[in-house]
Amino acid sequence: MLKKIIAALWESSIHPKEIPVDTVFLLSGNLQEIGKDVTRFISAGKKVYVDIDFIAGLNPDSYGIRYLKSLGINGIITAKMYTYRQSQQAGVPALLRFFALDSRAVEKGIEQILKNRIEAVEILPGIVACKIAQRIRELVGNINIVAAGLIDSESEVRTLLRCVDAISTSKRKLWSCELPHLRESGASHFNQP
Repeated sequence: MLKKIIAALWESSIHPKEIPVDTVFLLSGNLQEIGKDVTRFISAGKKVYVDIDFIAGLNPDSYGIRYLKSLGINGIITAKMYTYRQSQQAGVPALLRFFALDSRAVEKGIEQILKNRIEAVEILPGIVACKIAQRIRELVGNINIVAAGLIDSESEVRTLLRCVDAISTSKRKLWSCELPHLRESGASHFNQP
């Protein structure tokens, strides 16, 4: 299960020692360098999730997923239902992006979660996640929820972590937030190393 604060990296040049959290999301890169990047973070003891939709030269299909799995990643991030399903079939935990653009998009997203038995979502923009997470949890109790996007302050982080399991942020100042008691939610396949 994804928990607490996650370092969202738009550039992989950051040294793992500069990242005080145990999980990183690699949000960009290319086929030539992704293997080296994943190995560097895993060797430093980090859990690594790759946004397969944003890796140049890598198709978000079963071959791309198997390639990332061979690198030892802990999970895949995607906005595509097809890729989410392919990842699940390959035995790789997947995080489905949920875009809360308006009330209609939220309703469609919740329908998709229910219809496809989604186990983990990343709500964007994260700043609205509390309102949406509560509705999702009422319908799907055992789901891992991550908030990402437009989260700027420690107070927002603390508020959000009362409603969601984790926060993904590229803001370095938030990686070191002091966190009080966090909500505990049910286990899912994200308990894997």
